[in-house]
Amino acid sequence: MATQTFDNLSLTMWTCTSCHQIFKHTNQIHYCGDKTVNDFLIGKNEEVIDLFNHFILRYREIGEIKLQATKSMIAIMADQRFAYIIKIGKDFIDIVLPFKKPFEDNLCFRKIALVPGSTDYNHHLRLYYPDDINEEVFDYMKLAYANGKSI
Repeated sequence: MATQTFDNLSLTMWTCTSCHQIFKHTNQIHYCGDKTVNDFLIGKNEEVIDLFNHFILRYREIGEIKLQATKSMIAIMADQRFAYIIKIGKDFIDIVLPFKKPFEDNLCFRKIALVPGSTDYNHHLRLYYPDDINEEVFDYMKLAYANGKSI
């Protein structure tokens, strides 16, 4: 167990002894494999890789982030995971932002669903162009980032 301090708050974090990823909960279920973020970009065209890089750069405007490759997706974390890139397609990127309530009144999410056995609502976003990260999307990105910071 490691104790980290964030904005004068002390938070005990657990580090997996196999993969050295840091988690909020002891023995948190996770993928301990050797997949990297680059593995998800292999074979993708330049336009979708540029879109991926643009999305990550926009998040870095909000604050410091880390990317964690899992078996099937890329998790984005601050102090804890707060967003997921669930698919990098031929000309799009699918992203999930989990929130504790559904934000039904929006123009950006294509699907909002309650996670079974949870109080989280996954908000699904599909990006085709850099301009798809408009003011509304950027505000939701900031809200998700705030959820990923230790409180």
